[in-house]
Amino acid sequence: MVVWSILLVLTIIISVAFASVVLPRMFLKTRYTMTRSGDRGIKKIIEKNGQSILFEPVLKWRKYIPQYVLAERNGVKQLKCKVASDLNYISYDIVLFNNRDEVFDVLTVKERIDGEFTKTVDLPEQTSYVAISINEADATDFSAPMTAKVKNGKLIKFLLCSAVCVFLEIMCIKVCLANIFGGVFKESFVLDIESAVITMAIAAVLILVNLIVSFIAIKIRGGKKRGWNK
Repeated sequence: MVVWSILLVLTIIISVAFASVVLPRMFLKTRYTMTRSGDRGIKKIIEKNGQSILFEPVLKWRKYIPQYVLAERNGVKQLKCKVASDLNYISYDIVLFNNRDEVFDVLTVKERIDGEFTKTVDLPEQTSYVAISINEADATDFSAPMTAKVKNGKLIKFLLCSAVCVFLEIMCIKVCLANIFGGVFKESFVLDIESAVITMAIAAVLILVNLIVSFIAIKIRGGKKRGWNK
């Protein structure tokens, strides 16, 4: 009984690990709509506690954000934008690139402007450089969301593998429970047709729930991040 109890616990742990870590890393790697930065570094300033680099965004955004500073001081990475003098409101994406030239996240900032600069935005430690993309400036909407997308083929494989894992988990748990509580009837508990039908029904319900939850989670994950920089 102790052995089967240990196997039951291991089955649950391994199933959770596969569902929450292994399968998402295998199949749910996101691809953003921007794959490279067109922004141009024009000046580098070395300071006592770090350094700052002055950038120009791509030409179409310079009317609203002519320049921005990417700074690293005391190990903290930050971004601050210079904006047009007549600008009152702006919403923009900060596309974050790592040291492998890959987009690993997108931050969306919405801000009321009071002066010549936006407020300072703290960036993740793994940020190597960024790109700026404007969503809205005053009444002008550019409708260019930086969504994170998962390839359809990868998504289908993820859902199928998740369904198989749920089914195998249910069968393993059933065998473990039969050996723990079934006593002399453990074989009939596993092989009985009525028991098999009930197990299949439970597995089908759990697979359906897993598919719905996974689908909702992927939609939320692929949605655009929004937030006020206050």
